[in-house]
Amino acid sequence: QLAGSWFLVAMASPCRSLAQHSYRLEATAVTLSVSDEQSLVISTFRRLDGTCWEIRQRYLPAQAHGRFLLKGRGYGGTVDVLVGETDPSSYAILYYQQGHSISVKLYGRSSRVSDAVANRFEQLAGDVGLSQDLIYYFPTYG
Repeated sequence: QLAGSWFLVAMASPCRSLAQHSYRLEATAVTLSVSDEQSLVISTFRRLDGTCWEIRQRYLPAQAHGRFLLKGRGYGGTVDVLVGETDPSSYAILYYQQGHSISVKLYGRSSRVSDAVANRFEQLAGDVGLSQDLIYYFPTYG
């Protein structure tokens, strides 16, 4: 049900680099597909320094429904991914935990979501300790 095209609408994160460079956020499109072994294959398209880049990731299924592992290289290691809440026709909210750090991402089938969905995202981010000043909305152009 999650397969197809998505837009990264917003992100809640304690990442210092994101806070320092939030003015440089670019519209970000994502294509999600499901492989034979039930992994989520994520292709993220974004512009960086005037060039379009595709970043491919494979989220491996974990032992519980709606949970995945993103294996990282080097420092940081594995990221636990949880599909928190979704209406596959309009939005998905995913949690990403690496060590003690949690980030929450809001994806939409279009680059804009309803106010009710945005408010729900902000509430869920707050529930895991991410305040309003740690929420970043992505531009809808680009």
